[in-house]
Amino acid sequence: MKKEINLGELQDLLAEGPGGREKIRKQAAAISALQESLMATYKRQKPYEVPVKSDENIIRFGLIGDTQIGSLYQNRDGLKAYYKQCHEEGVDDILHGGDVLDGWRVYRGQEFELRPDGKSWPEQKNLFVEEMPKHEGMRTIFITGNHDASFKNLVGMVVGDELSAARPDWKFIGQDVGDVTLKTKQGQTFRVRLIHPGGGTAYAVSYHAQKIIESMPGGEKPDLLGIAHYHKAMFMPAYRNVECIEVGCFQWQTPFMIRFSIAAHVGGWIITVHLNERKKLTSRVQAEFVGFYAEQR
Repeated sequence: MKKEINLGELQDLLAEGPGGREKIRKQAAAISALQESLMATYKRQKPYEVPVKSDENIIRFGLIGDTQIGSLYQNRDGLKAYYKQCHEEGVDDILHGGDVLDGWRVYRGQEFELRPDGKSWPEQKNLFVEEMPKHEGMRTIFITGNHDASFKNLVGMVVGDELSAARPDWKFIGQDVGDVTLKTKQGQTFRVRLIHPGGGTAYAVSYHAQKIIESMPGGEKPDLLGIAHYHKAMFMPAYRNVECIEVGCFQWQTPFMIRFSIAAHVGGWIITVHLNERKKLTSRVQAEFVGFYAEQR
């Protein structure tokens, strides 16, 4: 497909009427998709660098995903408590693995699992702005997932850019995947890859994580892989030299999950990394899961 239309061709297409205008629309959509793909590739190849507070080569950050803003089953209280705990412990950087929003018609009947005030893109965006916790000095670096992409499919927008514009303390770094380099004052670095894969929940919680790491080329491996989407919490240290964490979620079990016997591990992580001073080697990684449990009714 051609990537541009000259003025003469544009006039000819306009003269064709509705059919010509449809050709213009498709051409514009193709150009937009190409630009978006190039930008995603650029972001993927150039990790987002985050200077962190560190006096002794110790890095601390939060790791979460699947907050599902707009869902009837969204755990708003747990999310607030998690951010509050991070703030009180001096953890300023939260990494989010996608599905910030619950989206629209992601699967059959999903629209009936939305809050009455969260059934559209503007409403879910407003809920995100108003309800997502905010603390002085804290920032969230995030990618988008398949639920977020439902609005992209519906109206053609890049949801992550829109959310970043609405909340300056949120930094969008990619769709489905993005790399973050956490850098200490001493120049030591620790790379985290956030990924929001596809597919359903496996029988063994670690199965998808193992397969994702096994697919990575040797020179492309991050220090830590944070996996969202599956609503599971798991820490798998040093599998093929990659620390791996499934990030959990902030959504209680939905009717969809009940039908398919899918459990929800509700909560988020606080990660502490002690870096070796001689070179980029990880001396110790500590992963603390801050879990939340539904009260019995």
